[in-house]
Amino acid sequence: MNTENPGCLTGVARAIALVVVLPLRLVWDALAWCFRQLWRWILAPVGRALGWLLHYLVVVPLQWLWEWVLAPAGRAVRWLLHHLLVIPLQWLWEWVLAPVGRAVWWVVDLLIVTPLTWLWRYVLGPVCRFVGAAVVWAWRIAGQIAGAVGRAIRWVLWNAVGRPLAWVYRVILTPVGHWLRTWVWEPLAVVGRAVRTAAGEVRTALFGGPR
Repeated sequence: MNTENPGCLTGVARAIALVVVLPLRLVWDALAWCFRQLWRWILAPVGRALGWLLHYLVVVPLQWLWEWVLAPAGRAVRWLLHHLLVIPLQWLWEWVLAPVGRAVWWVVDLLIVTPLTWLWRYVLGPVCRFVGAAVVWAWRIAGQIAGAVGRAIRWVLWNAVGRPLAWVYRVILTPVGHWLRTWVWEPLAVVGRAVRTAAGEVRTALFGGPR
């Protein structure tokens, strides 16, 4: 290929680009023209018709309903609620409930709260504290007395029962037990073993040994 003639190469490149791009440009222009015609003769008229229908079938009736029905009804209901409920309740609270409540609280405070407060502060509180201190002191003293009584009972039981029993066990029962074990139980055990041995020999002599 002759690379010394750049004009020839440029012409070839432009021809190839034209061959490739021309169909794409034709398709693009055709699609754009079809879309413009579709928008001009179908989509735009249909959109305007739908907008007109929505405006006159939905928006205008809703505006009329709000302006001539809902808003007046809401104002009437609010006026009725204000004059038939809010104002009477305010008047009832201001002239009946609040004064009655203050009077009841004044009576309760005068006849119940104040006497009970005074009674607790000057009578029940000191008495409870005094009784509590007395109970704590009595509990502590009772514990000390109970401990002393317990120690005395243990001393009496030990000296009246435990010590004699220990002396009897140590001085009498233990020597008697040793004497019985040495002079009675051991000879009897020896005799028993001798008897068992003799009985076994007799059984063997009469009946023979184990088969």
